[in-house]
Amino acid sequence: MALVTTEAIVLRSYNLAEADRIVVCLTRGAGLVRAVARGARRMKSRFGAALEPFSFISLVFYEKENRELVTISQAEILKSNFDLASEPDAAQALAYIAELVGDFAPPHEANDKLYRMVKASVEALASSSDTSNQVMRYFEVWLLRLAGLFPELETCAECNNHFHDDESIYLDADARTRCHRCGGRFGTVLSPATRRTVIATKKLGPREFADVADKLSAEDQTQFAELTHRLLVRALERRPRTAIAPAH
Repeated sequence: MALVTTEAIVLRSYNLAEADRIVVCLTRGAGLVRAVARGARRMKSRFGAALEPFSFISLVFYEKENRELVTISQAEILKSNFDLASEPDAAQALAYIAELVGDFAPPHEANDKLYRMVKASVEALASSSDTSNQVMRYFEVWLLRLAGLFPELETCAECNNHFHDDESIYLDADARTRCHRCGGRFGTVLSPATRRTVIATKKLGPREFADVADKLSAEDQTQFAELTHRLLVRALERRPRTAIAPAH
């Protein structure tokens, strides 16, 4: 039995028997884990509020070889994000993050880039829930990119020429990018402004990106949301179960 100490983000939890809880966490050192918190539902639980969804915690757990479920030994709050639950858009965005991380992150496989991206996205929501749509676009792009499922938007997949800064591009049915010469103007179109904004995710954190994306026209924001939604549906082979507010 190994003892693991790591930073973690609580994604969700649910009841187990009369006094326990199952807690799903994205951890920095061990990836996605599902853990039993013994006695967590008791009035005087030693865990207190540490296992509330989207708390940033210091987590200590025991794991056994060949068993996916681990047992929590200690959990200490580093930062609580409990206030976000009272803001409808932010709460819905957090539920969306929890669902998609659970879908994309393999159990017990550490991914520091994923952990830092999710943490930064939650922090961006906490700093301003008014930008939840833009933060979700950032989260979706990076989730797909880290999974190797986001298309290259800087060069044409057919002729390998770099796109011009003011050039609209096209995505075919396999999500490959095409210039207007190779794409024949068929497929999903991305305007120059949308493409530049998507590319900006590579250089900006979610807060800074939200400020940039907020300047897009309503049409381009819808185009951006439809792009990421299409790619997510393609990856999951279904729609995400958690609905989030439409782009506006």
